[in-house]
Amino acid sequence: MMTDVIPIVYCVAPVHNRLETTKHFLEYINEQDYPAVRVIIVNDGSSDGTQEYLAQASRPNLTVLEGDGNLWWGGAMHLGMSYVMGIAQASDYLLMMNDDVRIGRNYISALVKESVSNAKVVVGSSQYDDRSGSRLSSGWHVDYWSLCLTDWKDQKASLDALPGRGVLFPMHAVFRVGNVNARLFPHYFGDIEYTARVSESGWKLLVSKEATVFTSSSSERDVKFREMGIFARYFSFKSRRNLIHKFLFFSVRGPLLLRIFVIPRFPLALIAKYIR
Repeated sequence: MMTDVIPIVYCVAPVHNRLETTKHFLEYINEQDYPAVRVIIVNDGSSDGTQEYLAQASRPNLTVLEGDGNLWWGGAMHLGMSYVMGIAQASDYLLMMNDDVRIGRNYISALVKESVSNAKVVVGSSQYDDRSGSRLSSGWHVDYWSLCLTDWKDQKASLDALPGRGVLFPMHAVFRVGNVNARLFPHYFGDIEYTARVSESGWKLLVSKEATVFTSSSSERDVKFREMGIFARYFSFKSRRNLIHKFLFFSVRGPLLLRIFVIPRFPLALIAKYIR
């Protein structure tokens, strides 16, 4: 008798030196009501006991890949995705995740349901502040002409990119588009560039109202940003406002003619932003 084969969801999550956070994340994943989940944890050289904990966490659906501490998000996600691309079927899914999230039991089921209900889509998550419950950015609208990204809100603009903190990709899309670009985007902008690339290849991006992610406060990240020196704020690859990565993003994504002339347009766009 023929039976329906349930697509496997391969959940890839980079981790580094936050053992308790990683423990909670694995608990959330193990409690999912979706019946076919495989977890790929990329441990990038943790020194806080994470490696030892993962080594003894003998779970049949858990695979641990080790980094040397220099992968950052881009390299870790690239390693995890390469592993999945070597074993997954085209009918399966890749779930791009961070470990610093709180999710409900039906989270993965909600993502898959949204994917099945819509043709050729990549599904993002509704993002909320874990403390206040206020809504965070669930995606971005990209204005390739003025070289700026703005929070996507209320469906009033096109959804052009998604945060990597909970995105479900059909493996069809991953096999077609390839891996994240860890060379140009070692930490920030990697998820933005990748989802924008997937969108440009013909896949629609949408945000599920049912699949919710609760994460650390955006205000806490803003405090860390303000604590950086001026140079680090705009040129350290640890900064989400790194101007080099923003320049590279607009050099590789968007209409070809705009990419060709990004060099003279980029400084003009910066000047225009700060004289408004």
